[in-house]
Amino acid sequence: MTIRSFFAALLIAAMPAFAAWPEKPIKILIGYAGGGSTDVVARLIAPKLGEKLGQPVVIENKPGGAGDFAAELMLQAPADGYTLMMSTVALHAINPGLLKQKFHPLDDFAPIAFVCSYPMIMIASPQSTFKTLPELKAATSGTPLFYSSSGVGSPGHLSGELLTKAGGMKLTHVPYKGGSPATLAIMSGDTQVNFATLPAVVPHIKGGKVRAIALASTQRNPAVPDVPTMSEWGLQDFDVGTWSTLIGPKGTPADVVQKINAAVADVLSDPAIRKRLIDEGSEIRIMSPSELAAFFRQENARWMKVVKDAGIKPE
Repeated sequence: MTIRSFFAALLIAAMPAFAAWPEKPIKILIGYAGGGSTDVVARLIAPKLGEKLGQPVVIENKPGGAGDFAAELMLQAPADGYTLMMSTVALHAINPGLLKQKFHPLDDFAPIAFVCSYPMIMIASPQSTFKTLPELKAATSGTPLFYSSSGVGSPGHLSGELLTKAGGMKLTHVPYKGGSPATLAIMSGDTQVNFATLPAVVPHIKGGKVRAIALASTQRNPAVPDVPTMSEWGLQDFDVGTWSTLIGPKGTPADVVQKINAAVADVLSDPAIRKRLIDEGSEIRIMSPSELAAFFRQENARWMKVVKDAGIKPE
């Protein structure tokens, strides 16, 4: 063996074990039922992400515990980048104040990539007697109305609890295992109000299947420009939204994390993907893994305080 071939062999031996990653399909777990915003976003970017990475990206819905159940399943998988999760504000920032989690909401995960953020929106049945927030308040003066959400600890749950306190309304929470079942409850009349993530219900709003009452934000959204905000109805600083991010188990190799992060950034730069997300009410943001880690900690501190100040109790 020559000196050159000897050092070449040493270089190959020293290369990371994951240099050829990925060598098989990648799975992304969704902590909610199909049809919700997290599911919609994941399924939108999955095909393009698979193209960038050179392997199929498969979506699996594992609803329960406002995302906690899917997180538990992911943490049982090897930290090799083949089992990921699309996480939301509930998992990292709201659930810790409401649920007894079997993991640390920040330290047990590998932040990979930020995808997009979007506000919550209050919707009702088109047959409902109220069309505005003041009319809704008047409707709750007698018998309390029921509001549905995608689960205990979800942003929709938080929105409803904040409204009962800040708006002085009588609303009773009815949790479902995902945004889609919660929205179907509005369409069927099982509940009167629903706090949904905007991308999941924009088609229903435009199709007349549900009525938009107000955005749980301080600014209007171009996807539904005619829908007023809670602030416009007099509830200042009422700003509840969520976001979709890709995470893996703690210990996922740094080179794999960087490869996925770069692939997500490429997908989000695709004009068709960008237009689809923006048209559905999303805001696209690009972050490095370290920036996403800092973002998680910032959001955790913010929403833990909101939950505490609002006096929201576990159900």
